[in-house]
Amino acid sequence: LPSCPLSDKEAEIWKNLIETKDVNVDNITEDLRKISYSSLSSRSQHLLNLQSPVKKEEFIRNYLNTMPIKENTITCMTTIAKTTHDTNAISCPVIGTEYGNIYILDPQNFTIIHQANTCNIKATPFVIKCSGIFDVEFRIIIACREGYICVIKKDWLEGKSLVQLTSEIVDMLIIPGDNFIIVATADSHLQCYTKRGQKLWSTKTINAITCLCLVPLDHVNMHLVAVGLKHGLIHLYHARHLVDFTTAPDTPSTIAFGQVGQEENVMVIITAGGTISFKILKRTADFSTRNQESVPVLQGKPIPLPKRSKLFLEQSLRERQCAVEIHQTFQQDLLRLRLTTARALVQNINDHSGIGNEKENIKLSAQVLGLGPKFTIILTLENINPNKALFGLSVTFHTNPKLYSLTTYIVMVPLIPPSLSYKIETKAEEKLTEPQEVNEIENELCPAKVIRVFVTKNDHPQPVLAATINMPPTELIY
Repeated sequence: LPSCPLSDKEAEIWKNLIETKDVNVDNITEDLRKISYSSLSSRSQHLLNLQSPVKKEEFIRNYLNTMPIKENTITCMTTIAKTTHDTNAISCPVIGTEYGNIYILDPQNFTIIHQANTCNIKATPFVIKCSGIFDVEFRIIIACREGYICVIKKDWLEGKSLVQLTSEIVDMLIIPGDNFIIVATADSHLQCYTKRGQKLWSTKTINAITCLCLVPLDHVNMHLVAVGLKHGLIHLYHARHLVDFTTAPDTPSTIAFGQVGQEENVMVIITAGGTISFKILKRTADFSTRNQESVPVLQGKPIPLPKRSKLFLEQSLRERQCAVEIHQTFQQDLLRLRLTTARALVQNINDHSGIGNEKENIKLSAQVLGLGPKFTIILTLENINPNKALFGLSVTFHTNPKLYSLTTYIVMVPLIPPSLSYKIETKAEEKLTEPQEVNEIENELCPAKVIRVFVTKNDHPQPVLAATINMPPTELIY
């Protein structure tokens, strides 16, 4: 690539040094410090970073007879079709550099056939995407580190800024056909813009985004967007709708989709840990968006109604003659249903069977074994979060000491991995008392024959989960 021209002040400093051969380290470094550090060449930057005056003078004398060169560093690359969009057609390399230059190279001899600047302001490209054909009409979309999204069209020598984002850009791609620009930002947002920079929609992801990949499904005429997230999640979006997801063994770093061997639709995932995974798309996969809240489509055909049978006519006649009695019977059945539901709800609240905490993603269930007076209580703590482990939990048992004695009252729970459970076992022994004493205890603390369980967290003042175990009566064997 051609080198960038030096700034006028820097070129004048090195030119005077070559002509006069006067090596004055203090004056040279002082003059170079007056120039912006980012606009200096690598030689001048290295000179300013040296601390010892002796090393500075030695460095200057080594390069006393040559002018510095400001090299162009490549930051991103892509390709653009030259004449047609055929599969085996020739494509031209498109290169973006550190100083904002965009070069389109000839695919045969790699000479520069078109050159343009990214924008009229300082912008460093790091993601570059192309659409169109070079010989006909093309559009180059550039995402910059400074948060700009720029566009360069055919015969343009300088790009134009479309959008300026407040958050850092993570990745970008273009949806073919509509030329929509999909941008992933560091604040866990997926945004869509038109080719003119108008914002269409924005959606927030559950985790931070690491990469994007276009998933073209030609057999169903659909384009999906694969969004790589932290903790090994990959979401598939159709527009702003989440249609499917898959997982990876680690956080995905790069995702590619295309043909591998004889398989046409294969997703290749490279994770941050260095592993590579291959996932083959099912041929019968259905990614249609089923939005239940959408307005139903008007039916083109009438609903097929059955013919009026003799039974239907008799029932209609009966409803007209006994309308009041039928309505009263319906209301009675409805009240019975509500009463049954309320009783079941109260029973569930009192038993606390299979309760869970959605916020902490914990589920607790209890089981009592034995005929008495010695019982075995088995608690099962289940982590229902598929991505996050549980730690720092403790289980506390509370009961009336006049009725039961336990072998363990406080249990420290170890780390519970995602989607796994941990079982806790304790022994309870009932103290045989007279029925009159039990009734007195029930009058004081109602109910009496229960054992309460509290699940607490280290940093929470209140229990995150609580349950009540109704103990069975002791069956005495005579």
